[in-house]
Amino acid sequence: MGNWKYVEASQSYISGWIAGLVNVLSTFPINKVIFRQQINSFRFYVALRQVHKEGWHLLYRGVALPLCQKSVQVGLMYGLYETFYKNLPATKSDQRRIIYAASLTGVCEGLVATPFERGQSLLQTPAFHGKIKNTLDLRHHITSIRQWYRGFSAILIRNVSTNCMFFLFRNPLRDSLPTPQSYMGTIGVNFVSGACLGQSNVSLHTVILIDLL
Repeated sequence: MGNWKYVEASQSYISGWIAGLVNVLSTFPINKVIFRQQINSFRFYVALRQVHKEGWHLLYRGVALPLCQKSVQVGLMYGLYETFYKNLPATKSDQRRIIYAASLTGVCEGLVATPFERGQSLLQTPAFHGKIKNTLDLRHHITSIRQWYRGFSAILIRNVSTNCMFFLFRNPLRDSLPTPQSYMGTIGVNFVSGACLGQSNVSLHTVILIDLL
């Protein structure tokens, strides 16, 4: 039984890691446009034109950090949640247990992800294009632990709140959708429920981006 728990937890880490990789590679260009809108108050077409003008060679500038950050963070989110949830003592309310596990997971994610998000924010900001050459060059511009963890408190609030919302409503929302009759149907239901929960958390990410700069 103990070995099965270990295998199940390992699967959660690996599945989350792969999901994070796919997420970043497929959404990085559009997220770059959104980032420009949020930071510079550009209209969508202005931000899109700016990214297009910079050229294809800069389209994935800074992708290494979010690739590492997101894959590790999502892997930790699923894996640590399962680990915490199964090892926490049972409570009268299962929702309380979910909140405890999700909150602990959010704290661990923040400790790992904040330096990555800090570097990513600087690399994507046009004002730093001429000052910071690439990911490795960040070490010459961010020289202390305090600077690497700028924005940690905001990230902590985001992670804990979004994790609690995600894990509290994941199963109820999924169960409210039509019962899938095939493997592809199951993927579709999971996609829709995940997309709805993800959309509800978008506004929190805007505040975090501004705090990191």
